Amino acid sequence: MAHVGAKQILSKARQEGYGIPCLLAGNLEMMIGAVQAAEEVGAPLILAYNAQVTPQIPMHLIAPAMVRAAESARIPVATILDHGADLASVEQAIACGFSTVMYDGSSLPFEENVRRTQEVVHIAHAHGVDVEGELGAVGGSSIELGYGNVHGEFTDPDQAAEFVAQTGVDILAISFGNLHGLYDGAPELDLARVRTIAERIAMPLAMHGASGLPDATYADVIAAGISKVNYYTAMARAVTHSLRETLAATEESELVYHRVIALTIERFASETRRLFRLLKQ
Repeated sequence: MAHVGAKQILSKARQEGYGIPCLLAGNLEMMIGAVQAAEEVGAPLILAYNAQVTPQIPMHLIAPAMVRAAESARIPVATILDHGADLASVEQAIACGFSTVMYDGSSLPFEENVRRTQEVVHIAHAHGVDVEGELGAVGGSSIELGYGNVHGEFTDPDQAAEFVAQTGVDILAISFGNLHGLYDGAPELDLARVRTIAERIAMPLAMHGASGLPDATYADVIAAGISKVNYYTAMARAVTHSLRETLAATEESELVYHRVIALTIERFASETRRLFRLLKQ
């Protein structure tokens, strides 16, 4: 249907009260499975590239496939650089054709985060590319798979409004008890904080570290004001465990790699369909 900026589909999601998954597309199997599921459901999707999660797959090789998948999909698809760490990676993502870039300056002092994000916004908007910024630091890790129990710095609602006004970002990622990777016990999410930020900021809000929440919690998160739901670890683990079980039960003579590819696509599509149901789509 169309390769779109994330702001376009997320603004509609915020107005109508549903969430849009942002899924890593570090290889073809992940990407094809996600797009197949989104087309079946008839819902928009965001495909993300994160160099930390799949460093073996360079951006310049996978990005053209992501862009082409978005352009040829039967539903609106945005592409995004996830957790861009510096201006060079942002500029590379823009050159590769991504419709959206995320600059993550959350580890920096507020003033420095504002300054660097302003620079990214200036460059990206000049190319018609949307920008996601982050304020407050999300704890945990989607790379180191131990359980996360150290929260980052929660987003201050007053600073959030100031950050958006000064930088001109199109999407804001916030911290409210969410963790990258695996949660150690029941998540403790400050949804009142989300609601306060949503009342003060008209733009879409993003939740990183949305994997593994209790099913009922997704509706609560969306109702509080989250529109973009970054989801990876729980899906990746579910797919891997399913593959392990299937392959262990497969006859030795039937074990060949192209069947693993097909199984992987099928499993990622299945997990994506399940996520869409949780996000009220």
